[in-house]
Amino acid sequence: MNFKIRNLLAAAMAFVMMISLTACSSDKQKKYEQLKTDIVGVWCDIDGPEYFENEGNPYYKLYEFTSEGGLIYHTPMAMGSVYTEDTYEISDDFLTVGNGAKCRIEIDNDVLTMIYNGGSSQYRKMSMEEVCNFGVYYIDADNYQKQLDYLGLLYGTDSEGHKLNEDGSIREETSANASDASTSEGTSAAE
Repeated sequence: MNFKIRNLLAAAMAFVMMISLTACSSDKQKKYEQLKTDIVGVWCDIDGPEYFENEGNPYYKLYEFTSEGGLIYHTPMAMGSVYTEDTYEISDDFLTVGNGAKCRIEIDNDVLTMIYNGGSSQYRKMSMEEVCNFGVYYIDADNYQKQLDYLGLLYGTDSEGHKLNEDGSIREETSANASDASTSEGTSAAE
C-alpha cells in the first residue's frame, strides 16, 4: 500500500511541476511579447536628448525602434534631420543590434534600461510632442500615421486633408460652409 501511495504522490508532484513550468513559460512569453511592443518608439537619454557639437553645429542623438525590427539613429540638426538605419532583434529579454552588440533589457514606465557587462544605460521614450518639436519624422509606419494625425490636429486637418474639429473628429461641411467657400473662391477669382 505504501508503494502505491508513494507512486501516486510522485505522479501528483510531477503533474504540479509540469503545470508550474508551463505557467512560467507562458509568463515569460507574455513578457517577451510586451517587450517587443513597448520598445517601438523614439527614445532619448534618460536625462533628455544628448547634445553634441560638430564644428560649432549642434545636434542630438535619438533612437527609434520600429515594429518591423528596424533601429533608426536620428540626428536632428539645425539644417534638418538625418538618420542611419540598422536592425535589432529581441529574444527573451535580450536586445541584439545588427552589428552583434547584445544586452539585457527591461522596460518599465517608458524607461528602457540596457544592462551589459560594464554597467547599464537608461533611456526614456519621447512623447509625440517632443518628437515633433525636434523635427523628427517616425520611420515606423504606424507611428508615422499617428504623427501625421497629431500634426493635423495642431494644424486643423488629418492626414487625408479633412478639416477637423477641436476634438479631432472630421468637420462636416454644411451647405452654408460650402456656399461660403464657393463665394469666396468666386470673389477671389473675379478679382
